[in-house]
Amino acid sequence: MTEGPDSLSDREREILALVATGITNQRIARDVGISVNTVKAHLRSIFAKLGVESRTEATTLAIQMGLIRVTPDGPEGVPAGEEVPALQAAEPASPAPAAAAQESAGAAEAAPRPAARRLRRWHILAMAGVIVVALGAVLWGGPRPARSGPVNRFVDLPTPVAAGQPESPAGRWVQRAALSAPRARFAQAALDGAIYVIGGVDEDGWTASVARYDVAADRWEPRAPLPTAVVNIGAAAVAGKIYVPGGYLEDGAPTDLLQVYDPAADRWATAAPLPAPLFAYAIAPYGQGFYLFGGHDGAAYLDAVYYYDAVADRWTPAGRLSAPRGFAAAATLGEAIYLVGGYDGTRELALCEAFDPQLASAGESPSAGPSPSAGESPSAGESPSAGQSPWQARAPLAAGRAGHGLAAAGGYLYVVGGGWDGTLADSARYDPAHDLWTPFESPLVGEWRTLGLSALSAYDGVRLYAIGGWNGRPLKGVEVYQAEYRLYVPWGHGER
Repeated sequence: MTEGPDSLSDREREILALVATGITNQRIARDVGISVNTVKAHLRSIFAKLGVESRTEATTLAIQMGLIRVTPDGPEGVPAGEEVPALQAAEPASPAPAAAAQESAGAAEAAPRPAARRLRRWHILAMAGVIVVALGAVLWGGPRPARSGPVNRFVDLPTPVAAGQPESPAGRWVQRAALSAPRARFAQAALDGAIYVIGGVDEDGWTASVARYDVAADRWEPRAPLPTAVVNIGAAAVAGKIYVPGGYLEDGAPTDLLQVYDPAADRWATAAPLPAPLFAYAIAPYGQGFYLFGGHDGAAYLDAVYYYDAVADRWTPAGRLSAPRGFAAAATLGEAIYLVGGYDGTRELALCEAFDPQLASAGESPSAGPSPSAGESPSAGESPSAGQSPWQARAPLAAGRAGHGLAAAGGYLYVVGGGWDGTLADSARYDPAHDLWTPFESPLVGEWRTLGLSALSAYDGVRLYAIGGWNGRPLKGVEVYQAEYRLYVPWGHGER
């Protein structure tokens, strides 16, 4: 039952004021000197007392009721007992008689009704657009720009009402057990019939949480959290472990950490750091390690390619991209790694290129032979073998994509979601034998990016698992697509 703003304690008012500045629970905990769990407990109490369900609603209502005032330096809390004019939601000039009678009847009731609570929430959301614009520069670095304008691609800007359309299965897409909390900009990896969702950002900001999805049981289980919370990351499963390189830290800096998860022991460790801090790269496993393609170092998008040898715990340069880019996606298919899409700082790319690791490593396995020294990586279009480039241009996508998911299954590549500069109404399948892209349905209409995508094989075929992502807010859905069917024909006995 809603208690009202007067029931807020001094500590709760302090935390509410900090929430209005847009900082995460972790930052609030550090500033106030309490634990993150204590911050969450206070937030639950604040939400209950104000009768709201999110940080956005709490901030909007607090400003409306005079608990927080907006100053040129940003929002600040109002001490208890100090009167500040409360903002009022605009009301219709002449309410309909039925509406007026209903309002009068509602005021006479001793206990609030659910309908009254919905009416108040409608007013809150109606005001949210105006207030979020006013607070935009403080909360998230500026108001949400139009699609054609510049976008902060490292941190999503929340909206009071989600953009796009709600998640809904289409065609061969079906929904499975959802994540316990919405998530975007995370790392996703499949290993031994399970999918791991690692780090990223949720509705409270950066999160270190890790969840394991048991595909057969359709069940999520928590796992040991990341030692360091990072976003804009990828993961590669190699020899029974999951590697999460680099990432974008909560303070806005890139990191060179290599965090390694052992699922059998449910334990995290660190390995050799990256050659340089990096995030928003594309990642693909190969041999006894994995490749990283492009990304951002905090200053610019890069064209570097690196290989990590998990056996030797060693990084080596492995050439360069045809052009710098970040937020691309990579997948290993056969003996090639395909790099698809990306963003070069100006536009989202439709590129599809095939990378030959054998040519990149002079015809040897990346884990064998001497390692080139730093600075000796070949330039674009060159190879340490006989001058033959390891890159081959393939048919481009129908439209540029970035922040999308890419998975290889049954001899095909599948691309789902992606994009800041426009909405994508479909997914795409690539046939490398015919160098051909064909569209197929998407379970989400509108923007859908920084999701995770994995392909898993079962007795009846291959399925794609598209998890989480961003659609005006972090998502928690698990969308599953039957990409390939297998039929088993019984063999008749006694026939010749």
